[in-house]
Amino acid sequence: MIKKNIYKKIIKELLKGLRRIYWYNYTNIKYFFLSSKFLLLNNDVSTNKISLILPTRERSQKFERMLKSLMETCSDFSRIEILILLDSDDKETNDYNRIVNENKNNLDINIFILDLKTHAKRNNYLAKKCSGDLIFPINDDMIFVSDMWDHFLDIEFSKIDSKKPFCVWIDAGNRYRYFHCDFPIVNRKWYEKLNYIGSEHFNFWYLDRWICELSMKSNTFLLSNKVVVKQFSAHSLENEVDNTHLINIQSGNQSKDDVIWHNTYNERIIESKKLL
Repeated sequence: MIKKNIYKKIIKELLKGLRRIYWYNYTNIKYFFLSSKFLLLNNDVSTNKISLILPTRERSQKFERMLKSLMETCSDFSRIEILILLDSDDKETNDYNRIVNENKNNLDINIFILDLKTHAKRNNYLAKKCSGDLIFPINDDMIFVSDMWDHFLDIEFSKIDSKKPFCVWIDAGNRYRYFHCDFPIVNRKWYEKLNYIGSEHFNFWYLDRWICELSMKSNTFLLSNKVVVKQFSAHSLENEVDNTHLINIQSGNQSKDDVIWHNTYNERIIESKKLL
């Protein structure tokens, strides 16, 4: 029995290693091919309206930090819209309003106040309200690092047919970037095909993983290192822990969502085919 378990473990690790090699090579070759094709054909770079959607709660200071980084790195504010969703009982609503008013001359920012039960429903509500060519779900605990990140997003999305669903994975510091992106960005056609940005099966987690899984299964994604963001995660940084984070981890929703993820495997296959 012990030898059998060791054998199974070795096979599992071997398959895991082969999968890493495959996706590492696949994503790099695909990026090289699409980039070379784009340059050879001398295609124009399309300018996109970019919608940043952000459900947030009692994190006005983190929101302000994120906004500052956006202002310092964005090359064209005029095509950026930011949609924020707050709960009706948010204690920092006045702070959010102050920050928005201080930046309204430079940025198009809209605050929506609505009580929805899950993070997925909040994101989908904002996605329905947005008008961008690109939909970018963000977090209040992230910052933009790359200068002219919006321009580089234009370049990356210009490498594919805008009439087809597509997703760009940016560099968010994930260890195995060719498996997952914390902040995948989708085009309008992607949203129209699915009619949602994140699956509402889940309570809080898995929005990004669902998008990544569907894009991998449908081969409708590009892994880019041109756009870099950084997340100040409370999971690894003690000074980032706040009441919102504690509520999320103490709710038990992550373990519930883990089960839901396992049980929706067949549905992810069906949904990915809608993107073909």
